[in-house]
Amino acid sequence: MREEICFSSEDQQFIDRAINFCQQMGERAVLMLIGSRAAGFTDTWSDLDLCIIGDKRHLSNEDRDTYEQSWQLFVDRGDFEAHWSFYDEGDLQAWLKTYPDEMMWVIANSRVLYGCSSTAEELKHRYCLYPPAVAERKLKWMFGKYYFSQRGPLAMAARNKVETAFVAVGNVIEYLCKICCVADKRPFPYEKWVVEAAKQTQLGAMVYPSIQRAVSGIGDFLDPPTDCNWRDWTPVKELRGTLPIVQNGLKELGWVGDWIDDPNAVYFDETVRRPAP
Repeated sequence: MREEICFSSEDQQFIDRAINFCQQMGERAVLMLIGSRAAGFTDTWSDLDLCIIGDKRHLSNEDRDTYEQSWQLFVDRGDFEAHWSFYDEGDLQAWLKTYPDEMMWVIANSRVLYGCSSTAEELKHRYCLYPPAVAERKLKWMFGKYYFSQRGPLAMAARNKVETAFVAVGNVIEYLCKICCVADKRPFPYEKWVVEAAKQTQLGAMVYPSIQRAVSGIGDFLDPPTDCNWRDWTPVKELRGTLPIVQNGLKELGWVGDWIDDPNAVYFDETVRRPAP
C-alpha cells in the first residue's frame, strides 16, 4: 500500500486551485498527482506536479487557443515548484496509443487527488504496460544502443578522450536502465528518475551493483592506473561486464531470440536502420 502524502498549506492552496479548474472540465475530469512524489521518489527537491484530464470543450476561448498550440495547458504557481498540465482525454488517449515512454510512466504512477477516478484507472489499465510486440521492438533498439555505447565510445578513455568516455558512461547507464524497465514491459521515466525506476525491476537488481561500482571508480578516467590494461579500469570493466548479466537476465524473464546472443547484429539490424521506437 502506498504511503499517505502530506502537503504543505501552500501546496494545498494550489491543489485547491487545480480542483476548482478540474470541476469545470466535465463529468469525467480528474486531477492527479504525478512525477516523483506520485512514484515514491520524493526528496527535498521534489516539486508539486499535477495533471488534469478533462474535456477541452469546457475550456475558455483564451485557454482553448493556448491548448491548441501545444496540446496541453500549463499553469505554474509562479515559483516553478508547483504546476499543473491539462490534457483533453481524447487527445491524451490518441497520444498514448503511440506508446510514448515517459507519458506512459507518468500515467502509470499517477495518484488520483480529485474527480472521476475511473478515467485515471481506465488509462492506467490500458497503458501501464507495453504490448509484447511493442516492448520487443523497443528492447531490441535499446539493446543495440547499450551495446554500441559500451564498446567503441567507452574505449575512448584509453585514447585520453576523457570527456567522451564520461559521455559514454552516461549513455551506457541510461540505456541499461531503460532496458531493465522495458524487459518488464514497463515504460521508463525521464532521465532523472530512470535509475530509480530500473532499480525496482528484476533485471535492475542484477545490474545495479555494477553501475554503482562503475560510478565509484570513475576516477580511473581522470587518474588512469598504470599497473593494468585500460580494459580493467573500473568503469570499463564493470559496464562491459553487465552484458552477460543482461543477456542471462532477459532469458530469465522469458525473452527469446538470436538477437540476445548477437548484440552486434541487433545493433546494425535494428538500432542503425530504424528510428527510436
